[in-house]
Amino acid sequence: MKSLLCCVATVLSFQAISSVPAESLEPGRWRVMTTTLSGPQAPPQVATRCLSPDDVADLGKTFGPQIVTENSECKRTAYSLDASGLTWRLQCRGQLDMDVAGQFIFDSSTRYSAFITTRATMADRIVHDTSVSISAERIGECR
Repeated sequence: MKSLLCCVATVLSFQAISSVPAESLEPGRWRVMTTTLSGPQAPPQVATRCLSPDDVADLGKTFGPQIVTENSECKRTAYSLDASGLTWRLQCRGQLDMDVAGQFIFDSSTRYSAFITTRATMADRIVHDTSVSISAERIGECR
């Protein structure tokens, strides 16, 4: 279960941001709102994040799936990045089986939205099954 929480926390930490070629998203301070659509309901979470010029220069790295697990092996099974968006899928197999998929839509250089689904099973029992939507907008310069 500790592995699951580690994985889910890692997934959620990068889903608050997206990834696009440098000319598409502007560096700066971003307000990111994450809303849970399924699974345990919670009020929308709002956070801010500073995206540096390096972050927006390599959006695949900044917003792509990055998971560290114990006793599970993960591989990216889908990945597509262009000026209009980023789509990826990550599957892990082992003690914890997990399927995580993300779709980011870059509406403009100062706004994007995303949809992330996460499903994890252990011993053929669902231990985590959620969908979240994300909306983000640039709100100024980094402080």
